[in-house]
Amino acid sequence: MKTSSPARKTRTVSRPVNLARHFNWPRRVPKSEWWQELAAQVRDYPCGRQTSWGIPFALADTSPLRVIMVRAGAPDVQVPVNGLANYLCVLHVWQQIPETIRREDPTEGLVVGQYELVYADGTRHVQPVRARFELRMVESPGPAWLAVPFDMPRTADPAGKVPGDMLWGRLQFGIAGSRSGEAPLLYAMPNPCPDKTIRCVIIRGLQESPLLVAGLTFFRGAGHPFAHLPHRTYRVSAGGQPAKVKKADVDLGVVARIEQTTGPRGKTWLKSSYAGTSQAKEPVQDGESLLELVGAEDATVSVTLEHGKKDRRHAFSLGEAFHQGRSTAGDARLEVLGRHRQWMRVRVIDSSTGRSTPTRIHFSGSRGEYLAPHGHHAQINANWFEDYGADVVVGGRNYAYVHGEFTTDLPTGDLYVEINKGFEYEPVRRKVIIRPGQKELELNIDRWKNLRRDGWVTADTHVHFISPHTAWLEGEAEGVNVVNLLASQWGRLFTNVGDLTGRVGVAEGDTIVYVGTENRNHMLGHMSMLGTQGLPVYPMCCGGVTESWVGDPDFVTLAEWALENRRKGGVVIRPHFPFCGFTEDPVPILKGLVDALEINMTREGGFPMQEWYRYLNCGYRVAIVGGTDKMGASTALGWMRTYAQLDRNRQFDYNNWARAVRAGRTVSTNGPLMSLAVEGRAIGDAIQLPRTGGTLHVETTAESCWPLGKLEVVYNGRIVASQEARRGARRLHLRERVAVPGSGWMAARCYGQQNHPASYVAAHTSPVYLKCGDTRAFDGPAAEHMLALVEGGMEYLQTLATVFDEHSRRRMVKLFKEAQAEIKGRLVVEARHAPHHGDGAYHTHGQPLSGC
Repeated sequence: MKTSSPARKTRTVSRPVNLARHFNWPRRVPKSEWWQELAAQVRDYPCGRQTSWGIPFALADTSPLRVIMVRAGAPDVQVPVNGLANYLCVLHVWQQIPETIRREDPTEGLVVGQYELVYADGTRHVQPVRARFELRMVESPGPAWLAVPFDMPRTADPAGKVPGDMLWGRLQFGIAGSRSGEAPLLYAMPNPCPDKTIRCVIIRGLQESPLLVAGLTFFRGAGHPFAHLPHRTYRVSAGGQPAKVKKADVDLGVVARIEQTTGPRGKTWLKSSYAGTSQAKEPVQDGESLLELVGAEDATVSVTLEHGKKDRRHAFSLGEAFHQGRSTAGDARLEVLGRHRQWMRVRVIDSSTGRSTPTRIHFSGSRGEYLAPHGHHAQINANWFEDYGADVVVGGRNYAYVHGEFTTDLPTGDLYVEINKGFEYEPVRRKVIIRPGQKELELNIDRWKNLRRDGWVTADTHVHFISPHTAWLEGEAEGVNVVNLLASQWGRLFTNVGDLTGRVGVAEGDTIVYVGTENRNHMLGHMSMLGTQGLPVYPMCCGGVTESWVGDPDFVTLAEWALENRRKGGVVIRPHFPFCGFTEDPVPILKGLVDALEINMTREGGFPMQEWYRYLNCGYRVAIVGGTDKMGASTALGWMRTYAQLDRNRQFDYNNWARAVRAGRTVSTNGPLMSLAVEGRAIGDAIQLPRTGGTLHVETTAESCWPLGKLEVVYNGRIVASQEARRGARRLHLRERVAVPGSGWMAARCYGQQNHPASYVAAHTSPVYLKCGDTRAFDGPAAEHMLALVEGGMEYLQTLATVFDEHSRRRMVKLFKEAQAEIKGRLVVEARHAPHHGDGAYHTHGQPLSGC
């Protein structure tokens, strides 16, 4: 049930004039092609009751005569009206006969016709109708200066469903498609004597080419009906409380967007522990629906509000709200937010250097409305492959990646800011006041840790779709030194291929972008080719759909891709390990062709970490790295990243970063910063011990700008030392002596404080490798698991695989057989347990397996 607030006296009146008995065309249409096409266009005009830019018109119905046509030599058309108007709204068009078009001599302002007003007192006013002013003209391409298209722009959600036959790319304009075909223009003719009654309107043509009039409406109001106020955000309240907006309309304008906020800003938001978090969505507290409105001075905003079991409707004056700050209707109010805006220069200063620095920034007003910096999206499309701009949605909040100095327009008054720059800077939330006339705004961000001075550099090993220079900006803003932008294939879709150069793509400031490839097979798995020098490693994808195209053959194994990239000076990473394929992984790892596994750390590890441990527990050396697999604006570049320690005697460049990864001097993290030393040896080093093992001094530290809850030392997958901080701590430190009975590895890992928004944070070091005598670590069940993967891959290649040719099949299967032979041999020798039968899988039946 609906109830309405008391009626408010409207300030506008629109009266359509029925022109039906004055329509005179099309009839007796010349047989030439041009005239016949014009007649067809006219018959396709909108008909009946129509509204254009909020103005109602009574257009021709289904009768054959659709318009008034006048031209030189033809009689004028006189239309009795008897009414008052501030503006006469006319739907008209000038159609130029081809022979009259003089492109070499455009005559903007040519008087095409006249609209003559005859007042009741006998006085007259003649309004010239001019080419390019009130009408389009061929010789001067572009829209008419004083007329608007028939359809007022309608907004559309760029991340929503594509309407009709509209293309997705066009939808990104945020504007829905307009009426197809040639529709008349809408012109508001000012009446110089609005208080005089108009007795009739005379329509006169002065050129050979016809002037067509399809509709006429008298409009009474204070302002021009098509001159819109600039868009602003408005808040609706009822009884002093935020109102739940169910529906909103603007008669002489448009509801550009309804923004759902997370709540008002204030002390709670400024002190929130969600500041800077990327994987925890900030709760909505008193969120509300804000209206972004555009319209004329006289526009009426009609709003339906939820009110218990009843809906309540209210009408507000847009002009009143815009100019006076608010418009009221009963106990409801429409209030403009950020009415006064001004262009400013903004600088974000790194307090540790005193210089401006790129950052990820969020501006919002006091009600939580997002204020996108100029050139950035107010409404970010976070869908897959649909937004390649420097914007991101993190934790339910919109951010822009900005240079250290930029210009934008900002509203005067309270402005709320959040600034982020990776894991070594304190997240900033603060309120600033923008004063009228202020030209500059300076903001600061503080660096609490500088691992760069100790030779550590950061990297995102896995980014897609954005351009190299956008990747550079986002890397700089997130404190990422190396961005690996990966070209790849998704069926018929190839991405970033044009950015492949076989060398560093961008190297500016302290950030490098290198474009490599992610080579993918739907069954065997994925492999990232980083830093490939020269020609890329092709084919980029093989096998079934989603990775490759229908019918594309299995032509190359992951191991062969890896070997080729090694030969080309590249780094080989198994991305998003162990997901996507999860079949061939043992083959390249056993052959030592994989430099690192990309593992996105989560609380308490989970399957990816345990799968990595299986290879380490069998003595295979492979490091850990972090990468985001960023494929849209829903992912912040570098939220999962790699720290790699360079050789202190080498400068920072891509090749030296690659050397550090190959050496295993890495940490995978989504927030914490870690160090590890075993007997003074660093991450990635190897320690030789007697065959009987020994006791080692282990020291590890974890630090973070978010509270940590646990720090652990892991030996061969077992926790051998730990420290907890149930209330959370920004720094955890362990110094222990750990007994090492056999060969294997040792690493450190940490996790965030439970029940904190940043509880998801975690990090893991690559191992320090331990060798007791001449023995090698071995884990029977892990080896059996690897053998099952290898044998499953072999059977796939020998049965279901679509292969290039039989020679290719034999070549690929041979690599799997080599891995199979190695694993079987180790099971027999090191597990001391023979298989049940020649072709079956090996099973230890839970018997203990020695690592020495």
